[in-house]
Amino acid sequence: APTSGSDESVIMAEAPILECRGVSKAFGAVQALYDVDFEVCPGEVMALVGDNGAGKSTLIKGIAGIYPFDRGQVRYEGVDVHTSGPSEAAGLGIEIVYQDLALADNLDVVANMFLGRERKTGIILDEVHMEEEAQATMDSLSVTTLQSVRQVVAGLSGAQRQAVAVAKAVMWESKVVILDEPTAALGVAQTRQVLDLTRRLADRGLAVVI
Repeated sequence: APTSGSDESVIMAEAPILECRGVSKAFGAVQALYDVDFEVCPGEVMALVGDNGAGKSTLIKGIAGIYPFDRGQVRYEGVDVHTSGPSEAAGLGIEIVYQDLALADNLDVVANMFLGRERKTGIILDEVHMEEEAQATMDSLSVTTLQSVRQVVAGLSGAQRQAVAVAKAVMWESKVVILDEPTAALGVAQTRQVLDLTRRLADRGLAVVI
């Protein structure tokens, strides 16, 4: 038992924000997940490691509501949740950055970060405020490799594209960010940039799953 208020606050801060208890998922005769327990806490970076076909992506997509679990329990901030799709997960504060990043190459960074959530004044896009918010998010994550948030995504490096996808995920008050193989196909220097960015997310109190 805690002996002081400060000790108690530390214990409370370590409570999981996202938990899976005994989740299972089968696709016909293929058992992709069986009685999986998983949890991640605020400020923690948690890595899911396994062979191809081990069920890592299935677990992530189950949390996102893309593949509803056959059985088991998902708790978010201590409450049982049942998400029916990525938009519901995002509404809770769970953002997923998939390996393909889902960025529009023909648009600039600002347009990508606000895609589907554009700021408007009447029927006119509020380009000034969107650019300011995009730049503020990049600054808060210490992303210094971009020359401008008006750069077209097609001309960015792999690490820069990953930074845009992560910034897009965290600018909407997310509390859990799940990164699907964020360093795949990146070189050593670019991998370092992405891992440093991941650490900064955790330092801000987000729960990060890789």
